[in-house]
Amino acid sequence: MNGLKSKIASAIREKDFLAKGVCLLLAVILWAFIVTGKTEKLRFKIPIMVKNLPSDLAISGMSERYASIVLEGRKEDLKSVNIKNIKAMINMANAEAGEPRTYQIQIDKQLPEDISISPASSDVSVTVDQKENKWITVVPSIAGTVPKGKIIIDKTVVPERVRISGPKSVVNDAESVDTEDVSVDNESSDIQRQTGLKTEKYKDVAFSENTVTVKVMITDLKDLAVVNASVKARNGNKDYDYEIKDHDVAVYVRLRNNLAVATDDVEAYIDLGRLNVKKLFGNDKKISAVQEMPIAVRGINITMADIISIMPKKTQVKISRKPENTKP
Repeated sequence: MNGLKSKIASAIREKDFLAKGVCLLLAVILWAFIVTGKTEKLRFKIPIMVKNLPSDLAISGMSERYASIVLEGRKEDLKSVNIKNIKAMINMANAEAGEPRTYQIQIDKQLPEDISISPASSDVSVTVDQKENKWITVVPSIAGTVPKGKIIIDKTVVPERVRISGPKSVVNDAESVDTEDVSVDNESSDIQRQTGLKTEKYKDVAFSENTVTVKVMITDLKDLAVVNASVKARNGNKDYDYEIKDHDVAVYVRLRNNLAVATDDVEAYIDLGRLNVKKLFGNDKKISAVQEMPIAVRGINITMADIISIMPKKTQVKISRKPENTKP
């Protein structure tokens, strides 16, 4: 009798163990199904691209430069997403210059079918202006100091000008662009460096050159005098007013035989007679124009051979039409 009870209890325990095992296996399978089937969301920011903008127009402002997008799908699928395959675009085929207009953001994607995508914002406000082209001056930017006993006597950049293209409201106000800083720390002789342009403030403007070459001339300070002269204007047309941007010029003079040099020994000027004002304005009714002109120097009590360099070599001049009632 006792032996029979023992067999029954053993059989019950075995069946309970089997049932528990089956339940555990089912739980694992169910958990795996839930995990693999669970969806997740990812948020990205991608630049908004413009397409079909008429060639005579340019963007001058956008409420947003980047579109926030939301991807939803299984975790394993999301891992395989390449963000480069997703593009946010606005179609500006019907754009007109003037007031801001709203454009719908379109999403171009190459993604698995199981992944859904949606922009967090469906549109963007864009302002369009007439496109303008212009040549502006490149200004070399020098940082640091040369060693004691040395001096910078010249700095040039190649090319001296770059062509910009962009919205008229921005381009019209642009006259020059600085280079990235070129360091002269611990430099005791002439240097030449390639560098970029500081274009950050010129939004939506394209530059004909992204890299320029800056040359810096460094020489001994011994037997060298620096004379600061004020740039004067000569031979101007009486129907126009002239405004010189940089009045001060540094003239570097090599001293010979203990020669002393004073400010009055050097004269700096621009010859406005070389400027064809009528051609500069043409048929344009604009009131003023800006022109870059070379600075000339003349030694009064010193020879021209003793003048080894001047900085800057050019200056910008604003030429304005005189009102009719003020003309002589």
